[in-house]
Amino acid sequence: MALTKTLYKRIFLLSAILVVVELIYIAVRREFVQIDAGFLLTIELVLTLIVSLLASTVILRLTGNKVWNMFEKEMELEQRIIISKLYAISLYSLAIIITVWKAGLSLGNITLFVGLLASGFAFAIRDILLSFFAWFIILNKKPFHMGDYIKIGDDVGLVTRIGTFFFTLEQGRKPEYIKVPNSIVLGKSLQNLGEGKFVQELLFTLKAIPPFYENECQEITNYIKSRSAYQHLIRIGLVSELNAIQLKVEYTTSFEQEHLKSAITAFVCQRLEDSLKFGNQH
Repeated sequence: MALTKTLYKRIFLLSAILVVVELIYIAVRREFVQIDAGFLLTIELVLTLIVSLLASTVILRLTGNKVWNMFEKEMELEQRIIISKLYAISLYSLAIIITVWKAGLSLGNITLFVGLLASGFAFAIRDILLSFFAWFIILNKKPFHMGDYIKIGDDVGLVTRIGTFFFTLEQGRKPEYIKVPNSIVLGKSLQNLGEGKFVQELLFTLKAIPPFYENECQEITNYIKSRSAYQHLIRIGLVSELNAIQLKVEYTTSFEQEHLKSAITAFVCQRLEDSLKFGNQH
């Protein structure tokens, strides 16, 4: 509603200016007023600019709501705002280009000028453009959704919002959260841990198999069951990696149980102290 009122005011103002300039132009053409020929050309350019801006504003008034509603189900509020603004900027930029063309600048020079202007503008806001481009990738390729737990770089959290330039990761309990630029998606590895619960994997490099291996595995399993809210998937076994024997511990967890990883790691190190190569745990 506020935008509609603003457009109506803009249309009224441009129409009033157009009437005044048009009266001046008619007076000059009919020689009621004597002015320099160069000033007459300036008046014609002003008329062209006002008519172009007025036409762009009228088109924006007639189609703006349609563009706004077009992405109602596909985009969030902030994303629809930026699309609407880009649409309005495009219409008014076209009005300026028409005026410049009317001034005698060739189409090739206009294209060159617009290209240089766009290049300089893009370089000045390259980080913003990268985030905006990454936002399109996130929406189309869907590497993660809101409600997913992800790890990107050194940041881990629950995705609570995907904005035009940033997405928000909730860090455990509210209001502990961070805003991550979308451009990070283009430069860092991303691991989607899933929605709600996910499988956590811990690896412990062994210098020797524990003497009571089966009993130790059972103790570790019992410890995880006593601490975790999810007990339907717990796997413990030996794996070979780069000529080394490792103990792999897999269990179901969630982001709310982020403390469980360090607790299990400490318990395993305590139980298998004599069999571990310390410093190689993951």
